[in-house]
Amino acid sequence: MTRTIIGLVLVALGLAALAWMPTQLGAYGVGLLLGMTGYVALASAWALFSGPTRYVSLATVAFFGIGAYTVAVLSETLPYWAALLVAAAIGLAVALLVGLATLRLAGVYFVIFTFGMAELIRQLVTWYEVNVTGTLGRYIFLPITAEQIYWQLLAVAAVTIAIGWFISRSRLGLALKVIGDDETVAAHTGINIAGVKLALFAVSATIITLVGAIQAPRWT
Repeated sequence: MTRTIIGLVLVALGLAALAWMPTQLGAYGVGLLLGMTGYVALASAWALFSGPTRYVSLATVAFFGIGAYTVAVLSETLPYWAALLVAAAIGLAVALLVGLATLRLAGVYFVIFTFGMAELIRQLVTWYEVNVTGTLGRYIFLPITAEQIYWQLLAVAAVTIAIGWFISRSRLGLALKVIGDDETVAAHTGINIAGVKLALFAVSATIITLVGAIQAPRWT
């Protein structure tokens, strides 16, 4: 118990130090921190699903793009926080739809489908922009500073790592390890393979979508 408390205190101090750092750095330093923290959040979210299940998902760019595009479309009509919520909801809906359709695939077939999904979303957005809205790009003018984006990404990264820590020590984490080792054995032990994989894929994709949405104002 004492070790756990000490660990939590050290984590809190570490997060406080990371949150304080942008106030002491210039624009380059803040940009470097922002980029690193974004990749930590993305890698941690990807690992929530692909790590224990050993399913290699190439759909990260698709969900990241969904988040960024949603904020670009809604930034002039909704408050920033509302646009983030809508982006996360869309990412969750797409993840559930894709998960229901693809998580029965395995190996290279799943990899190919997730790669094709990213290209499909890109083509759909391009077609919509050119043929429906008639635009060739969108601008995002929001009063969001680089420091604010960094703090949001730091919070998402911390929550994602915490989710992974809790899952690894839960019955769900044990089920994921069994699935990753041998799905046939997992099925015979009564594990709901499709449900477990779908839940983790949805959580992972929603976080990745949120990271894309948060970073969208960075590129104007």
